[in-house]
Amino acid sequence: MRRYLCVIILVVFAVTTPVLASNPLLEEKLEEVLEEFLAENDIAPGVSACVICPALHLDWCGAAGAAARVDSEPMTTAHTFRIASNTKTYVAASVLRLVEMERLGLDDRLSEHLAPEINALLKGDGYNTDAITIAQVLSHTAGLGDHTNDSLFVERLFEDNQHLWTPDEQIRCLVEWREPLGEPGEKYVYSDAGYVILGTVITRITGKPLGPSVRELADFGKLDLEVTYWEYMEEPPANAGPRAHQYFGEVDVTEWNASFDLYGGGGIITDARELAIFMRKLLKGEVHALESTLEEMTTRGTEPYRLGLMVLECDGIEVFGHQGFWNTFAFHGPSLDLTVSGSILNHHATNGRELMCRLVRAVSAEVQKLEH
Repeated sequence: MRRYLCVIILVVFAVTTPVLASNPLLEEKLEEVLEEFLAENDIAPGVSACVICPALHLDWCGAAGAAARVDSEPMTTAHTFRIASNTKTYVAASVLRLVEMERLGLDDRLSEHLAPEINALLKGDGYNTDAITIAQVLSHTAGLGDHTNDSLFVERLFEDNQHLWTPDEQIRCLVEWREPLGEPGEKYVYSDAGYVILGTVITRITGKPLGPSVRELADFGKLDLEVTYWEYMEEPPANAGPRAHQYFGEVDVTEWNASFDLYGGGGIITDARELAIFMRKLLKGEVHALESTLEEMTTRGTEPYRLGLMVLECDGIEVFGHQGFWNTFAFHGPSLDLTVSGSILNHHATNGRELMCRLVRAVSAEVQKLEH
């Protein structure tokens, strides 16, 4: 009798518990934000974005414009794209999983985890890898230069955009072209090369290519990342949407060999929704096993950059996340439990943080209405 009573109670509860409603007026406002932004940036054929805010019953993704300049295929929320430096957050999360597994430590000397030939290269250029720590590389405070900022790198890209780069080659370019930028821990200087180096650390520990290593360490399956994959290192999932075209000014870079930004500084392809899902679940503690790991990730480092996370402010609202060179972005604002992501299909369009802040403002205004 008791069992049947419990069943009846559960059925009644299921029937009477309201399903979270959508927020059509706010969704319409967000669509307008996308359309207005794209109208101001006609150099970009299209844009997509995703905004999640449970307090407003909001789980919205939208798109505007076209997926490429050459045809009229509409940009949709299913279109995938290279996320460039947004990849760094996935890499940092994976390094911190290795820390939880006690396979390395944040305060370990970098030299302990480098292949001997890479360690010798860096030391030969004046980098004190015995003083640099893993945490300093994660937070861009290791004093590492950046080969991607050198004009020689840009020249080589435009001379041969099908060149097959390797991680070792990029580290050699760092050593040949750039000098150390300070003592370990002295200052924050953003370095793609640092994350290429971290990529070699991960693969050396796991014995697997970087893409599959990150998938396993961050547990994409547990996070319900069904269309996210590492370009070249993994096959595109069967349900991944079509690729949107991405541009550098007038140049379509979609068919460029991705190896120039593949080894930790970039490498992942996804859509706007899964870009938001990863950042949201990471910042809500669903990627790591220990609460202390997320605390380390969000507090260690400098004011603008923690461990794989940029820190920005939109109208007084602090957000953690990252941006990518191809004008992608994903940020989470803990105070509003708000996650915003997106892709603008041209590097030369207005910086994605502006679109992000416009979307945050629209949501924040609705939250303020509720509070009053």
